[in-house]
Amino acid sequence: MIKSVSVQNIALIDRLELELGANLNILSGETGAGKSLIIDALNFVLGERADRSLIRYGTDHAAVEAVFSDYITPPVAAYLDDMGIEPEEVLVIRRKMTADGRNECRINGRVTTLSVLKGLTELLVDIHGQHEHQSLVKPANHEGMLDGMGGQKLISARGKVGELWRAYRALKAEYTEFGDESERARRLDVLRFQIDEIERADVEEGEEEELLEKRRRIRNTEKILSALSSARGMLEGYDGASVGGNLKAAAASLMTISSFDGEIESLCDRLDAAKTEIEDISETLSDMMSATDFDAKSADSVEERLELVRSIQRKYGGSYEAVQAFYENACAEASKLENASERTEELERKIRKAGDGLSSAAEKLGGLRRAAAETFERAMTKELADLGMSGTTFKVDIASDYAPDEVGETGGDKVEFLISPNVGEPLKPLARIISGGEMSRFMLALKNIVAGIDMIGTMVFDEIDTGISGHISAVVAEKMCNISRARQVIAITHMPSLAAMADSHFLIAKSVEGGKTLTHLTLLEDDTDEVARLIGGNDYSAHAVPHAKEMKKWAADYKASLAQ
Repeated sequence: MIKSVSVQNIALIDRLELELGANLNILSGETGAGKSLIIDALNFVLGERADRSLIRYGTDHAAVEAVFSDYITPPVAAYLDDMGIEPEEVLVIRRKMTADGRNECRINGRVTTLSVLKGLTELLVDIHGQHEHQSLVKPANHEGMLDGMGGQKLISARGKVGELWRAYRALKAEYTEFGDESERARRLDVLRFQIDEIERADVEEGEEEELLEKRRRIRNTEKILSALSSARGMLEGYDGASVGGNLKAAAASLMTISSFDGEIESLCDRLDAAKTEIEDISETLSDMMSATDFDAKSADSVEERLELVRSIQRKYGGSYEAVQAFYENACAEASKLENASERTEELERKIRKAGDGLSSAAEKLGGLRRAAAETFERAMTKELADLGMSGTTFKVDIASDYAPDEVGETGGDKVEFLISPNVGEPLKPLARIISGGEMSRFMLALKNIVAGIDMIGTMVFDEIDTGISGHISAVVAEKMCNISRARQVIAITHMPSLAAMADSHFLIAKSVEGGKTLTHLTLLEDDTDEVARLIGGNDYSAHAVPHAKEMKKWAADYKASLAQ
């Protein structure tokens, strides 16, 4: 439920703090005081579309924060888990919109998208106005509500169908992978060709890099040979004495004075070592010159091999590792297809058996739904009669197809609520009800029956008492009170009987301060005068206050009877 709402800069609201109760919260006030602004603020923080006109004049942003307590239900827990949000003791959602139209949404301080915020709040709050149907009029939600009416036996049967459906779909998916016999033969031919092509190419790890290096050397053969020859010529002394000869001569010259200086002999040893190293380098250069003597045939061979390696890698993944992975998968698939006949025959038997089991379970589930539908129809007929719609026909339409390929995870039934508000009129989908009063009463009847089933913790009613008066208004107040015992209810109303039933009553008023019109909200400790105003208007008579007190007593007695 919503524990509190903080509003900043929404239209005529400067700052507003609303601490809500757990049961029936009533908001009332003069026409034009700004009651609709509270709904606008709630819609805003719950993720509904909003434009910059919502921002209070003279300010650069609007912000609303809602704090929820006792909010965790299985759907909410699953949604938070899917979004990677850790549930906490309270849930804080906040939305801010700036004058340039930018939105900032947060869930427990974590920045999120508007769609994620709205997806969560749809599981927490249901706002219903005179022209809004929301969750209860959507046919997609009717099956779930009906199943809730069926109790644990129906829920278990639905779970069984889901289990069988997943198993059936898994078998069908595996069978589909094989295709028919001709498709398998074509696929096997392709796989064998690919496997043979990869095996014949016999590409080695790192081979492309080695070939590229070899090609680079071939393309620069002349330059390489020239450099090697020049370097060897310098060392061997083709233009004069060799480097080795000069080193030997230098060592011989130094030996003539070695008796005069003890370091001379070590220098001679070093020159001798340098001579050996130079001779070794010269021989290495000679070997490299011989190895670099490529011919045109070798160059063509390298180019051909490089093109083959690159072609294989392009076709099968782009790298040596990808080619190997493709090869292993192709071999595995080929092996599977080669033995496909036995496996497909086995799968066909399993699919037939699983399909029969799924159809049977779905048909059993459909029977339970029809039984629940009869109970639901009787309950709705009674509730609508209480609300002055005794001529109304309510029908739970169930269209079924239990062929295994037509059954879904929740069965083979399509459920939709139909209604005929007047005798002699045809049944129509719930969403096509035209009268605001009829819709209001139908929604109250439905909510009174399913309260607690859909697990949405807070319901908001925005002046849905339009078109309701007299004795029916008292019945509406009782129904709303009934709903508020199973969940939190927030209702904006002009109806005195509903206001008298409030557990928490807030007065919305408008004032002018500092040349600006502002909307305020006050929790009434004693709302007798406000109930009297709703009975008699602005200049309510002396009879209105006693009437209000009687109405308050009637409401208190009714609430006490519910507690017994």
